[in-house]
Amino acid sequence: MAEIVNNLGRTQIAVLNAPNNPSAGAGNGQFRHEVDNRALGKPLPALQTFNTRFANGADRHFDGQNLYGGMSKVGNPFVSSDDHLLATDLKNNLQLLDAFKKDGRLTQGSLQEIAKEEPSSSKVSERTIMLAREILNRPRLNDAIVAKGGEITHESLAKAGDSQIGNTNPNTQSADPFHAKTDAQVVRAFRGKFDDWRDKSEDFSAFFGSEKHRYVKRETIAEISKDPNVTDNNGEAVRDPRTGFPLKKYTEQEVYLAKNLTERPGLMDSLDSYKANGFSLFGSRNDDGWLKNYSLDRWLQEDKQERGI
Repeated sequence: MAEIVNNLGRTQIAVLNAPNNPSAGAGNGQFRHEVDNRALGKPLPALQTFNTRFANGADRHFDGQNLYGGMSKVGNPFVSSDDHLLATDLKNNLQLLDAFKKDGRLTQGSLQEIAKEEPSSSKVSERTIMLAREILNRPRLNDAIVAKGGEITHESLAKAGDSQIGNTNPNTQSADPFHAKTDAQVVRAFRGKFDDWRDKSEDFSAFFGSEKHRYVKRETIAEISKDPNVTDNNGEAVRDPRTGFPLKKYTEQEVYLAKNLTERPGLMDSLDSYKANGFSLFGSRNDDGWLKNYSLDRWLQEDKQERGI
């Protein structure tokens, strides 16, 4: 046995020469390291193989924007900025963007026009052009700043400035595979896991079996987000006999998916609201503690309409 420090800065016990060690990230009753509990979207510290610090102790910044097919270019000063700062910066410059509005509305199409501008002949500053390029390079931020109807407003930017966490640039190192994904992308991933997470005792078919109704309890998602261990009949953690570490009940990707569902501001509530459940003459099923497969499909359709997609 030997102590090592992994790239998250945590000290762990390494099992040397352990035969057939399960691969990292495995779940469903296999060993893997515990999911990091840091805030979603927060970048991981860069792994340093040699001393690259400047004299003042700061780390060098690697700008890898050209490795991603987005709109940002190497040298964009906003690459390292958190999402809420970009949203606030755009809000503070709204009055300078009137020339790019269509029918008095600022949209993502407007941002795309700004991003294509040449600084030498543009109606806006080079800084504003770079800001637009970096916002367009972040799908999750792009999603957050749009209000109903696809318009970018002072209110929608203020809301994004108050609620967005971390830097969701696709090149930002993050243990969370969903950190750069939009809410709709997270919901689609949840839809793909729905049958695995559902409570089978609640299954029923409507309209002579033509519609299969399935349900996931919100408490189940909250439990998954805590990265629980496999337990025995006494409630004790079951350990891998080769490593001594607790076996995990869910995969790392499932845990991060659940964390995104529970920790993104307002997302879980919206999946159990009129946006998902619609209106019924027989009473609403909102806020009943259950998420429904057919409601997720409705939510995705409503989300497209709200955003003018």
